[in-house]
Amino acid sequence: MTKTLGQLAELVGGRLDGDPARQVRGVASLAEAGPDDVAFVVVTRYRDAAAASKAACLVVPDDWPAGAASAATLYVADPNRAMSRIAEALCPPLPQPEPGVHPTAWVAETARLGRAVHVGACAVVGEGVRLGDRTRVRAGAVVADEAAIGDDCDIHSGVVIRERVRLGDRVIVHAGSVVGSDGFGYLPGEAGPEKIPQLGTVEIGDDAELGACVTVDRARFGVTRIGPKVKIDNLVQIAHNVEIGEATVVVAQVAVAGSTRIGRGCQIAGQAAIDGHLVIGDGARIAAKAGVTKDVPPGTDVSGYPAVPHREHLRHEAALRQMTDVLERLKRAEARLARLRSEDET
Repeated sequence: MTKTLGQLAELVGGRLDGDPARQVRGVASLAEAGPDDVAFVVVTRYRDAAAASKAACLVVPDDWPAGAASAATLYVADPNRAMSRIAEALCPPLPQPEPGVHPTAWVAETARLGRAVHVGACAVVGEGVRLGDRTRVRAGAVVADEAAIGDDCDIHSGVVIRERVRLGDRVIVHAGSVVGSDGFGYLPGEAGPEKIPQLGTVEIGDDAELGACVTVDRARFGVTRIGPKVKIDNLVQIAHNVEIGEATVVVAQVAVAGSTRIGRGCQIAGQAAIDGHLVIGDGARIAAKAGVTKDVPPGTDVSGYPAVPHREHLRHEAALRQMTDVLERLKRAEARLARLRSEDET
Protein backbone atom coordinates (compact mmCIF):
# COMPACT_ATOMS: atom_id res chain seq x y z
CA MET A 1 0.00 0.00 0.00
CA THR A 2 1.32 3.46 -0.90
CA LYS A 3 0.76 6.76 0.92
CA THR A 4 2.23 10.24 0.58
CA LEU A 5 4.02 11.88 3.47
CA GLY A 6 1.36 14.57 3.42
CA GLN A 7 -1.34 11.94 3.94
CA LEU A 8 0.59 10.40 6.82
CA ALA A 9 1.12 13.79 8.45
CA GLU A 10 -2.62 14.41 8.28
CA LEU A 11 -3.34 10.93 9.62
CA VAL A 12 -1.25 11.41 12.78
CA GLY A 13 -1.70 15.16 13.19
CA GLY A 14 2.02 15.84 12.83
CA ARG A 15 4.18 18.62 11.36
CA LEU A 16 6.07 17.55 8.23
CA ASP A 17 9.47 18.93 7.27
CA GLY A 18 9.85 17.54 3.76
CA ASP A 19 8.06 16.94 0.47
CA PRO A 20 4.37 16.15 1.16
CA ALA A 21 4.07 14.48 -2.26
CA ARG A 22 6.83 11.95 -1.52
CA GLN A 23 5.40 8.43 -1.60
CA VAL A 24 6.27 5.67 0.86
CA ARG A 25 5.34 2.00 0.94
CA GLY A 26 6.38 0.48 4.26
CA VAL A 27 7.77 0.81 7.78
CA ALA A 28 11.09 -0.43 9.15
CA SER A 29 13.69 0.11 11.86
CA LEU A 30 16.29 2.87 11.54
CA ALA A 31 18.98 0.41 10.47
CA GLU A 32 16.86 -1.56 8.01
CA ALA A 33 14.77 1.21 6.44
CA GLY A 34 15.15 1.86 2.72
CA PRO A 35 14.25 4.81 0.51
CA ASP A 36 10.54 3.83 0.43
CA ASP A 37 10.18 3.29 4.19
CA VAL A 38 9.17 5.26 7.25
CA ALA A 39 11.12 4.75 10.49
CA PHE A 40 10.81 6.32 13.92
CA VAL A 41 13.05 7.42 16.76
CA VAL A 42 12.13 8.41 20.30
CA VAL A 43 15.30 9.42 22.17
CA THR A 44 18.25 11.57 21.11
CA ARG A 45 20.84 8.87 21.86
CA TYR A 46 19.85 7.45 18.46
CA ARG A 47 20.70 10.74 16.78
CA ASP A 48 23.67 9.27 14.87
CA ALA A 49 21.60 6.29 13.71
CA ALA A 50 18.86 8.66 12.58
CA ALA A 51 21.36 10.73 10.60
CA ALA A 52 22.69 7.59 8.91
CA SER A 53 19.29 6.04 8.19
CA LYS A 54 18.23 5.60 4.57
CA ALA A 55 14.54 5.99 5.43
CA ALA A 56 12.40 8.29 3.32
CA CYS A 57 10.92 9.81 6.48
CA LEU A 58 11.61 9.73 10.20
CA VAL A 59 8.85 10.09 12.77
CA VAL A 60 10.34 11.99 15.72
CA PRO A 61 9.16 13.74 18.92
CA ASP A 62 8.24 17.41 18.78
CA ASP A 63 11.45 18.40 20.59
CA TRP A 64 13.75 16.53 18.18
CA PRO A 65 16.73 18.75 17.20
CA ALA A 66 16.34 20.44 13.83
CA GLY A 67 18.63 19.07 11.14
CA ALA A 68 19.38 15.87 13.09
CA ALA A 69 18.07 13.61 10.33
CA SER A 70 18.99 13.24 6.68
CA ALA A 71 15.43 12.29 5.65
CA ALA A 72 12.11 14.09 5.71
CA THR A 73 11.00 14.56 9.30
CA LEU A 74 7.53 14.17 10.76
CA TYR A 75 7.25 15.79 14.20
CA VAL A 76 4.61 14.34 16.52
CA ALA A 77 3.77 14.35 20.22
CA ASP A 78 4.03 10.55 20.57
CA PRO A 79 6.20 8.77 17.95
CA ASN A 80 5.29 5.30 19.22
CA ARG A 81 1.57 5.87 18.86
CA ALA A 82 1.98 7.68 15.53
CA MET A 83 4.13 4.88 14.13
CA SER A 84 1.47 2.32 15.02
CA ARG A 85 -1.13 4.25 13.03
CA ILE A 86 1.27 4.66 10.10
CA ALA A 87 2.06 0.94 10.12
CA GLU A 88 -1.65 0.11 10.02
CA ALA A 89 -2.08 2.46 7.06
CA LEU A 90 0.86 1.07 5.07
CA CYS A 91 0.97 -2.63 5.96
CA PRO A 92 -1.70 -5.17 5.03
CA PRO A 93 -3.36 -6.78 8.06
CA LEU A 94 -2.61 -10.38 8.92
CA PRO A 95 -4.95 -12.88 7.25
CA GLN A 96 -7.96 -13.73 9.40
CA PRO A 97 -10.02 -16.94 9.23
CA GLU A 98 -13.50 -16.88 7.77
CA PRO A 99 -16.53 -17.74 9.93
CA GLY A 100 -17.49 -21.39 9.98
CA VAL A 101 -16.55 -24.75 11.47
CA HIS A 102 -13.75 -26.67 9.75
CA PRO A 103 -14.69 -30.23 8.72
CA THR A 104 -11.97 -31.71 10.94
CA ALA A 105 -13.04 -29.79 14.06
CA TRP A 106 -15.10 -31.49 16.77
CA VAL A 107 -17.93 -29.47 18.30
CA ALA A 108 -20.16 -31.04 20.94
CA GLU A 109 -23.88 -31.09 20.26
CA THR A 110 -24.53 -29.20 23.49
CA ALA A 111 -22.11 -26.39 22.64
CA ARG A 112 -23.68 -23.04 21.79
CA LEU A 113 -21.95 -21.02 19.09
CA GLY A 114 -22.72 -17.37 18.45
CA ARG A 115 -22.95 -15.63 15.10
CA ALA A 116 -19.99 -15.66 12.70
CA VAL A 117 -17.87 -17.93 14.91
CA HIS A 118 -14.77 -19.62 13.49
CA VAL A 119 -13.65 -23.07 14.68
CA GLY A 120 -10.43 -24.12 12.95
CA ALA A 121 -8.97 -27.40 11.79
CA CYS A 122 -8.73 -30.10 14.48
CA ALA A 123 -10.04 -27.75 17.17
CA VAL A 124 -12.20 -29.17 19.95
CA VAL A 125 -15.22 -27.45 21.51
CA GLY A 126 -16.55 -29.45 24.44
CA GLU A 127 -19.91 -30.15 26.01
CA GLY A 128 -21.85 -27.13 27.23
CA VAL A 129 -19.34 -24.62 25.88
CA ARG A 130 -20.57 -21.12 24.97
CA LEU A 131 -18.75 -19.16 22.26
CA GLY A 132 -19.76 -15.54 21.74
CA ASP A 133 -20.38 -13.77 18.45
CA ARG A 134 -17.42 -13.49 16.06
CA THR A 135 -15.10 -15.43 18.35
CA ARG A 136 -12.31 -17.42 16.70
CA VAL A 137 -11.06 -20.77 17.99
CA ARG A 138 -8.11 -21.47 15.75
CA ALA A 139 -6.57 -24.72 14.55
CA GLY A 140 -5.77 -27.25 17.24
CA ALA A 141 -7.18 -25.23 20.13
CA VAL A 142 -9.24 -26.93 22.82
CA VAL A 143 -12.14 -25.36 24.69
CA ALA A 144 -13.10 -27.87 27.35
CA ASP A 145 -16.52 -28.68 28.79
CA GLU A 146 -18.66 -25.86 30.22
CA ALA A 147 -16.16 -23.12 29.41
CA ALA A 148 -17.66 -19.78 28.38
CA ILE A 149 -15.98 -17.35 25.97
CA GLY A 150 -17.41 -13.94 25.15
CA ASP A 151 -17.78 -11.97 21.93
CA ASP A 152 -14.90 -11.11 19.57
CA CYS A 153 -12.34 -13.29 21.33
CA ASP A 154 -9.34 -14.81 19.55
CA ILE A 155 -8.14 -18.19 20.82
CA HIS A 156 -4.98 -19.00 18.89
CA SER A 157 -3.61 -22.35 17.76
CA GLY A 158 -2.68 -24.84 20.44
CA VAL A 159 -4.40 -22.98 23.28
CA VAL A 160 -6.20 -25.00 25.94
CA ILE A 161 -9.11 -23.39 27.78
CA ARG A 162 -9.99 -25.84 30.53
CA GLU A 163 -13.35 -26.76 32.06
CA ARG A 164 -15.60 -23.99 33.42
CA VAL A 165 -13.12 -21.22 32.64
CA ARG A 166 -14.81 -17.93 31.74
CA LEU A 167 -13.46 -15.31 29.34
CA GLY A 168 -15.02 -11.90 28.77
CA ASP A 169 -15.31 -10.03 25.47
CA ARG A 170 -12.39 -9.23 23.14
CA VAL A 171 -9.95 -11.46 25.00
CA ILE A 172 -6.88 -12.63 23.05
CA VAL A 173 -5.00 -15.79 24.07
CA HIS A 174 -1.88 -16.48 22.02
CA ALA A 175 -0.55 -19.84 20.87
CA GLY A 176 0.35 -22.51 23.38
CA SER A 177 -1.20 -20.93 26.46
CA VAL A 178 -3.14 -22.98 29.01
CA VAL A 179 -5.89 -21.41 31.10
CA GLY A 180 -7.39 -23.39 33.96
CA SER A 181 -4.89 -26.17 34.58
CA ASP A 182 -4.75 -27.46 38.15
CA GLY A 183 -3.07 -25.28 40.74
CA PHE A 184 0.07 -26.71 42.32
CA GLY A 185 -1.14 -28.06 45.64
CA TYR A 186 0.02 -31.14 47.56
CA LEU A 187 0.07 -32.40 51.13
CA PRO A 188 2.78 -34.66 52.55
CA GLY A 189 1.64 -38.28 52.76
CA GLU A 190 3.10 -41.58 53.83
CA ALA A 191 3.30 -42.73 50.21
CA GLY A 192 4.46 -39.38 48.88
CA PRO A 193 2.83 -36.05 48.04
CA GLU A 194 -0.98 -36.19 48.04
CA LYS A 195 -2.77 -34.00 45.52
CA ILE A 196 -5.10 -31.30 46.83
CA PRO A 197 -8.20 -31.09 44.59
CA GLN A 198 -8.33 -27.87 42.59
CA LEU A 199 -12.06 -27.23 42.27
CA GLY A 200 -12.23 -23.55 41.38
CA THR A 201 -11.97 -21.81 38.03
CA VAL A 202 -10.40 -18.88 36.15
CA GLU A 203 -12.09 -15.66 35.04
CA ILE A 204 -10.49 -13.31 32.52
CA GLY A 205 -11.96 -9.84 32.03
CA ASP A 206 -12.82 -7.91 28.89
CA ASP A 207 -9.98 -6.76 26.62
CA ALA A 208 -7.32 -8.81 28.39
CA GLU A 209 -4.50 -10.36 26.37
CA LEU A 210 -2.32 -13.36 27.20
CA GLY A 211 0.91 -13.93 25.28
CA ALA A 212 2.27 -17.23 24.01
CA CYS A 213 2.81 -20.09 26.47
CA VAL A 214 1.20 -18.36 29.44
CA THR A 215 -0.17 -20.62 32.18
CA VAL A 216 -2.99 -19.51 34.47
CA ASP A 217 -3.93 -22.09 37.11
CA ARG A 218 -7.46 -22.63 38.34
CA ALA A 219 -8.24 -21.78 41.95
CA ARG A 220 -8.29 -24.34 44.70
CA PHE A 221 -11.65 -22.84 45.68
CA GLY A 222 -13.28 -19.82 44.08
CA VAL A 223 -11.61 -17.96 41.23
CA THR A 224 -8.21 -17.07 39.82
CA ARG A 225 -9.05 -13.66 38.37
CA ILE A 226 -7.35 -11.70 35.56
CA GLY A 227 -8.97 -8.28 35.37
CA PRO A 228 -10.08 -6.24 32.36
CA LYS A 229 -7.37 -4.84 30.07
CA VAL A 230 -4.60 -6.84 31.76
CA LYS A 231 -1.73 -7.52 29.34
CA ILE A 232 0.45 -10.56 30.02
CA ASP A 233 3.59 -11.29 27.99
CA ASN A 234 4.94 -14.69 26.94
CA LEU A 235 6.00 -17.44 29.37
CA VAL A 236 4.29 -16.10 32.49
CA GLN A 237 3.05 -18.33 35.32
CA ILE A 238 -0.01 -17.24 37.32
CA ALA A 239 -0.70 -19.60 40.22
CA HIS A 240 -4.01 -20.57 41.81
CA ASN A 241 -6.23 -17.93 43.42
CA VAL A 242 -4.10 -15.02 42.18
CA GLU A 243 -5.99 -11.82 41.38
CA ILE A 244 -4.63 -9.21 38.94
CA GLY A 245 -6.31 -5.81 38.76
CA GLU A 246 -7.43 -3.85 35.73
CA ALA A 247 -4.85 -2.61 33.19
CA THR A 248 -1.86 -4.20 34.90
CA VAL A 249 1.03 -5.16 32.60
CA VAL A 250 3.09 -8.31 33.25
CA VAL A 251 6.26 -8.81 31.19
CA ALA A 252 7.82 -12.12 30.08
CA GLN A 253 8.91 -14.89 32.46
CA VAL A 254 7.25 -13.47 35.55
CA ALA A 255 6.03 -15.97 38.16
CA VAL A 256 3.30 -15.11 40.65
CA ALA A 257 2.74 -17.55 43.51
CA GLY A 258 -0.65 -18.53 44.86
CA SER A 259 -3.24 -16.23 46.44
CA THR A 260 -1.31 -13.02 45.77
CA ARG A 261 -3.44 -9.98 44.93
CA ILE A 262 -2.03 -7.48 42.42
CA GLY A 263 -3.76 -4.13 42.13
CA ARG A 264 -4.83 -1.97 39.21
CA GLY A 265 -2.37 -0.34 36.83
CA CYS A 266 0.72 -2.15 38.09
CA GLN A 267 3.82 -2.80 35.98
CA ILE A 268 5.77 -6.01 36.57
CA ALA A 269 8.99 -6.29 34.56
CA GLY A 270 10.60 -9.41 33.12
CA GLN A 271 11.64 -12.37 35.28
CA ALA A 272 10.30 -10.86 38.49
CA ALA A 273 9.14 -13.40 41.06
CA ILE A 274 6.34 -12.66 43.52
CA ASP A 275 5.82 -14.79 46.61
CA GLY A 276 2.41 -16.09 47.60
CA HIS A 277 -0.27 -14.49 49.79
CA LEU A 278 1.02 -10.95 49.20
CA VAL A 279 -0.75 -7.71 48.30
CA ILE A 280 0.73 -5.53 45.56
CA GLY A 281 -0.92 -2.11 45.70
CA ASP A 282 -2.41 -0.16 42.82
CA GLY A 283 0.15 1.45 40.54
CA ALA A 284 3.14 -0.39 42.00
CA ARG A 285 6.11 -1.04 39.71
CA ILE A 286 8.32 -4.09 40.12
CA ALA A 287 11.70 -4.07 38.38
CA ALA A 288 13.11 -6.88 36.25
CA LYS A 289 14.45 -9.89 38.18
CA ALA A 290 13.09 -8.54 41.47
CA GLY A 291 12.18 -11.05 44.15
CA VAL A 292 9.12 -9.79 46.02
CA THR A 293 8.79 -11.38 49.46
CA LYS A 294 6.50 -8.91 51.24
CA ASP A 295 3.60 -6.58 50.45
CA VAL A 296 4.24 -3.60 48.16
CA PRO A 297 2.34 -0.39 49.01
CA PRO A 298 0.39 1.40 46.27
CA GLY A 299 2.49 3.50 43.91
CA THR A 300 5.80 2.08 45.15
CA ASP A 301 8.73 1.14 42.88
CA VAL A 302 10.69 -1.90 44.11
CA SER A 303 13.75 -3.75 42.82
CA GLY A 304 16.40 -6.24 43.88
CA TYR A 305 16.28 -9.44 45.89
CA PRO A 306 14.70 -9.34 48.31
CA ALA A 307 12.82 -6.46 46.72
CA VAL A 308 13.06 -3.11 48.52
CA PRO A 309 12.11 0.42 47.46
CA HIS A 310 14.06 1.20 44.31
CA ARG A 311 16.11 4.12 45.70
CA GLU A 312 17.12 2.00 48.67
CA HIS A 313 18.21 -0.76 46.29
CA LEU A 314 20.33 1.73 44.33
CA ARG A 315 22.04 2.83 47.55
CA HIS A 316 22.78 -0.81 48.40
CA GLU A 317 24.26 -1.38 44.95
CA ALA A 318 26.39 1.75 45.19
CA ALA A 319 27.70 0.66 48.59
CA LEU A 320 28.58 -2.79 47.26
CA ARG A 321 30.51 -1.29 44.38
CA GLN A 322 32.56 0.73 46.84
CA MET A 323 33.49 -2.38 48.82
CA THR A 324 36.38 -3.25 46.48
CA ASP A 325 38.05 0.07 47.25
CA VAL A 326 37.29 -0.32 50.96
CA LEU A 327 38.86 -3.79 51.01
CA GLU A 328 41.99 -2.53 49.25
CA ARG A 329 42.35 0.25 51.79
CA LEU A 330 41.82 -2.25 54.62
CA LYS A 331 44.53 -4.53 53.21
CA ARG A 332 46.97 -1.62 53.00
CA ALA A 333 46.14 -0.59 56.56
CA GLU A 334 46.69 -4.16 57.79
CA ALA A 335 50.02 -4.29 55.98
CA ARG A 336 51.15 -1.03 57.60
CA LEU A 337 50.01 -2.28 61.00
CA ALA A 338 51.96 -5.50 60.50
CA ARG A 339 55.10 -3.52 59.62
CA LEU A 340 54.72 -1.32 62.71
CA ARG A 341 54.36 -4.37 64.93
CA SER A 342 57.44 -5.90 63.33
CA GLU A 343 59.42 -2.71 63.94
CA ASP A 344 58.28 -2.60 67.59
CA GLU A 345 59.37 -6.18 68.10
CA THR A 346 62.84 -5.41 66.78
